[in-house]
Amino acid sequence: MKKLYIWSVMAVFAALAFSCSAALQRRYDQRHGISSSSSTSSTDRSSRAPDAGRNAETSDANYRKDYDRVADNGSSTGATASPAGGNADYNQRLLNQYADMDKLAEVVLYELDNLENRYNNLLNEYKNAKSSSRQVMAMELDKISDDRLMLYKAYTSIYRNGKSDWANVKRDVDNTLREYRKKN
Repeated sequence: MKKLYIWSVMAVFAALAFSCSAALQRRYDQRHGISSSSSTSSTDRSSRAPDAGRNAETSDANYRKDYDRVADNGSSTGATASPAGGNADYNQRLLNQYADMDKLAEVVLYELDNLENRYNNLLNEYKNAKSSSRQVMAMELDKISDDRLMLYKAYTSIYRNGKSDWANVKRDVDNTLREYRKKN
């Protein structure tokens, strides 16, 4: 009974692995303009000729790159052009975007540095304060900790999500900075 269960679990994992690899291969083929003129799916690896080198791939009429589709996609969507193609305009925009990301990150780091200084000063005062004023200082330290966490999240968001969605990330970080400055 235990062996049957193990075999059934292994069969399920094998089916999942095959379907995932087929989906990944399909996505790769779509992005790179690979098409098949046969009636079977181009993502089914069993329908492809084995890769015996570059000559075998280019001589197979059923499996080759569709350069018309690649060229059409490149001209219609200039913003999604591949950097590997040597697109100088894309590379320049990416460099400009990284420069903007770095500038905004520097502003966040500046605010974080100021916040760290306030936190350290208040913590030193807390150590020497009387018990009556410690509660107020503890609440202020909690507020600074919350602000610090908010700014750290904004900073990491710049580099984690900035390349793929810079406009929204920039807006969110600017709003976070504005909210932080309004409170303080």
